Amino acid sequence: MQKPLRNKCLSLACFTRWLWLGSVWVAGSLWVWPLAPAAAWGPHPEITQAALNVLPEMEKWKRLLGDHNIQQLTHYCWMPDYRGRDLGPFYADDYLLIRKMPYHIGHTMPTVQLAFEPYFRRALQAFRTETPTNACRQLGPILHFVEDVGAPPHAKPNCPHHGELENWVNAQAIQIRGYKPQLLGKTDDEAWEGLRRRIEGLVAFSTQRAERALPLVSAPNPDRSQVEPIILESALESARVTADMLYTVFKLGLEWASPADAAGLKGTITASPLPANEDQEAQVVLTDTDYATLTETMPETDKSQWRGEFSFRNLPPGEYTVVVYRVGSQPATAKVRLEPGKTAQLDVQLPSAEPAGNLVYNPDGRLHLLPNPTPDRWTKQGNTYTSAPITLKRRMTYGCGAVRKDPEAKIFFHMPGLQRGGQPTPPPIRKELPADGGQIELASDPDHMTLIVQVQSNKPLSEAIEKVWVCAVPGKAAPEPPKPEKAKKSKEEK
Repeated sequence: MQKPLRNKCLSLACFTRWLWLGSVWVAGSLWVWPLAPAAAWGPHPEITQAALNVLPEMEKWKRLLGDHNIQQLTHYCWMPDYRGRDLGPFYADDYLLIRKMPYHIGHTMPTVQLAFEPYFRRALQAFRTETPTNACRQLGPILHFVEDVGAPPHAKPNCPHHGELENWVNAQAIQIRGYKPQLLGKTDDEAWEGLRRRIEGLVAFSTQRAERALPLVSAPNPDRSQVEPIILESALESARVTADMLYTVFKLGLEWASPADAAGLKGTITASPLPANEDQEAQVVLTDTDYATLTETMPETDKSQWRGEFSFRNLPPGEYTVVVYRVGSQPATAKVRLEPGKTAQLDVQLPSAEPAGNLVYNPDGRLHLLPNPTPDRWTKQGNTYTSAPITLKRRMTYGCGAVRKDPEAKIFFHMPGLQRGGQPTPPPIRKELPADGGQIELASDPDHMTLIVQVQSNKPLSEAIEKVWVCAVPGKAAPEPPKPEKAKKSKEEK
């Protein structure tokens, strides 16, 4: 059984737009997912579930994929909205390891059209070559993008009143009972053409609903009850298109006849333990291809190390370069030759990060699996590089430091305030590393559970720093925050 997913946010700018929770009981364990951002097509999970509810042959899909993995699709459908976030076993951005679409794009027409074909074909590939867990994860992005263009303000470019037109809907009313999903094609190319036509129809359908609803939401004191039925029409059509796509991916992905000479690759990854991030899985990438997967954590048998296992099947025979990475470790590279009709075994031992227990992903900026101008899991704005956010443990103290290559580089450790419901966002905690290096300590508290590293330099990141680190300080718990004092009652009140 997989472990609960943790919550995390990409950048300082987006952090305050997210609320922290959304917990559901699934398969006997508590899975924690962040709520949708304020500006998002709200009923993604309900649309996905409505589509799943009408799929034919569901017992067969459950047998092949596992009921738990199928149910997780109602969470994976949020994936592209979780930019950069640490979701526990994996990062939301892992789906970007694809040469044809390795970067984030907008989710509205017309830009979103770039996502449909690459991620549809990538989902089919994952169902044929990866484990059920990773295949269902990889289905999340195409689910999201298809459902997004069913939202009226996503279908109509530059649409005003975006929030109302995608959130004024009764999500509990999204049911398409009686709908019979269509198989969009018997080959990958036919299926893609079928999906493209269905998406075009969905965009036209929801554009019309936007134009019908706009006069109502633009009026002074708009009546939500008049708008909801119009938005519901779009949500229902989104569910029907989603059902067609899911049925097609399941049929073509799981009933595909593999070539007689197909090869396989499986193996284990061993790494140093990472107590502050023990559930994080390792990435396995076959470079210069679109084949990439994640390990699945193996049961703990030896507390002195972490172990994960991975597998590919139906790969073309030939020689591959395999790159493996897990946060808290250094990357490793191996060459492997896959023979027709055979499965090769690859076992990799990852060297520990330095210092041990470093929670920064790609701490020296040298890992560059994504064909982007910035190193993996870093973003750049102006001369500032920002790390992927690090989820902290409650009441822990962390040692934060760096070794500079550029003496002019400035390094900051920033803990954004955690927004809760309608409460004001607490002020952030931000410290600059002294020019002479060394280490500073930061303690987590209920209002500050995420840490982001920022490096300011005019040089490439790998030339600005030798490494940065954030490590839990063993045996040093942060003090409990003081409890607010109760106001003393006056004699009159008594």
